[in-house]
Amino acid sequence: MSSVLSQNMLTKAWTAVVAAAVILLGFGAAQAQDVSFGERLFRDKADCQFCHGIDGDGRGDPRSPGRAANLHETHLNREQLVEVIACGRPGTEMPHFDKYAYEDTNCYGLGGKDLGNDAPHYPHSTSLTRREIEAVADYVIKTFVGK
Repeated sequence: MSSVLSQNMLTKAWTAVVAAAVILLGFGAAQAQDVSFGERLFRDKADCQFCHGIDGDGRGDPRSPGRAANLHETHLNREQLVEVIACGRPGTEMPHFDKYAYEDTNCYGLGGKDLGNDAPHYPHSTSLTRREIEAVADYVIKTFVGK
């Protein structure tokens, strides 16, 4: 009887280990997919590389407005990066990628009328959804910040 019980416990333990491995591998693949998605957005759809450079070093295309942040040196956390990507930076060349930024007061507690000429402009590429903005922030953190 103890042999059957011992084998049953071993089978349950093995099943738990395999299940945990599948979950972890799936999570890793999902994270890799999100980073890959963020990379495509950074390089293509949002065209962040135009200003920030392909390597995120702030040395973008010579035709860009210039003075883009070196993403390797940023001290912004994920939440702050998401906000900057969504809302832009008032008074700078950093555009807002949230299509509805400044239509209400979701950006820095300000509306567009509050900022006047300092309101961030629309991107030269296209707006992004919230999910896309978060994917770009995750890509920036994983690829550039502190590296």
